[in-house]
Amino acid sequence: MIRQFILRCTFLSAVFIAVFHFSAMTLFLYSYYWWFDIPLHFVGGFCLASLTLWSFYPLILIGKRVPRRTTVLFMAVAGSFVFGVAWEIFEYFSGITFNTIGSYPLDTVKDLIVDMLGGYLAHVLVAIKNKRLTM
Repeated sequence: MIRQFILRCTFLSAVFIAVFHFSAMTLFLYSYYWWFDIPLHFVGGFCLASLTLWSFYPLILIGKRVPRRTTVLFMAVAGSFVFGVAWEIFEYFSGITFNTIGSYPLDTVKDLIVDMLGGYLAHVLVAIKNKRLTM
């Protein structure tokens, strides 16, 4: 039941990202609004943390009836961080690191923090949906 909820969240957030990213590329929104990538990084962190939780939830449950909140939190934030780092490396080597405000290292740190905040939201939603999580 909880895995179906997580998969729905992953799918909906991926659709959101696809629609807004396509719109942003078509309408040059990344150039007009320096902050436009922030909500997309947040939703991206949420999406990838949800995907991580969906993938690893059976492993979290091994030997336990109810997973610990700290385990779910760690998996969600770590998943969003790992995928965020992979994305930043992809951006760097692809040469799509244009930045209109500030410096590239500062933008990268901001992006990773926002990704992890999205991962934290995924943890919160799973904790609310699965009230049986233990401390």
